Amino acid sequence: MTDQAAKGFVAALLLSASIGSSASSSSGDAVEWLDRMAEALRQENYEGIFTYIRGTTFETVKIVHKSEAGIETERLFNLNGEIRELFRQGDEIRCFHPEGYIEAEHSVQIGPFTPAFPERVIATQNMYRLSMHDEDRIAGRPTVTLLISPKLDDRYGYRMWLDKETGLMLQSHKGERGRIREIFQFTMLEIGNEIDELDLASSITGATVSHPLTFDFNEPREEPRLRVRWVPDGFRQVRISGDRLHFTDGVATFSVFIDGSKNGSLPDMTTRVGGTVVITRRLDQEGPQITVVGDV
Repeated sequence: MTDQAAKGFVAALLLSASIGSSASSSSGDAVEWLDRMAEALRQENYEGIFTYIRGTTFETVKIVHKSEAGIETERLFNLNGEIRELFRQGDEIRCFHPEGYIEAEHSVQIGPFTPAFPERVIATQNMYRLSMHDEDRIAGRPTVTLLISPKLDDRYGYRMWLDKETGLMLQSHKGERGRIREIFQFTMLEIGNEIDELDLASSITGATVSHPLTFDFNEPREEPRLRVRWVPDGFRQVRISGDRLHFTDGVATFSVFIDGSKNGSLPDMTTRVGGTVVITRRLDQEGPQITVVGDV
């Protein structure tokens, strides 16, 4: 990306990206499959290992999910890099790691592998086209392929492979202009098996510490130090946390970070990690430093 293009994004909060699609079955079929995906993620018992690739970042994660009497219990084990586990029961989520282990990250990257993702896609069909495509095979299981294509060229699209029997998502590609930016894929998966308490137990030995994770998207009471006058079509502000503004169209997200000090902590730069773009600029010598982080 040229420096001039990056300046244009900060000024207008816009980056050009698109993903192509071919003609196929109706969007109604795709909506039905998205409904099945959300239902499978919540109601199926499953255990498997998936990989998640973002740029040069490669994560391998084991997941164990149990649904019983309408209550979901789930644990994700980070298998490479930092020792980290996420445990979820109902709406409560905690991150666990060994005591004394210094880390800044309290999450496990799972891409669109969440019931909220298909629900948000269905709710934002005015911004995305949905279509069904060829059958395939992932992790030894027959799949159908669903394409989520943005109607505007300023955000990413997704190609998703859903388990033909249950609707569970087995693979996804996030990309633009024929280039894949992020990949989620199961390499091993068992669906419908019995999950007992030992399967959901932590594998961390010795003393551990944990941190609650919350995802609060309520309208804030505090006023931001800086207001954004324009955002790409379909985006709305969903949260303010300090000098950070958060926006989403329901699927894509970006955040604006404001540093009012005269000596910004970061140099002017543009960088990308997978499908996430980071752009930092000081708009003028006396103005605040603005950093935009998002998947648009």
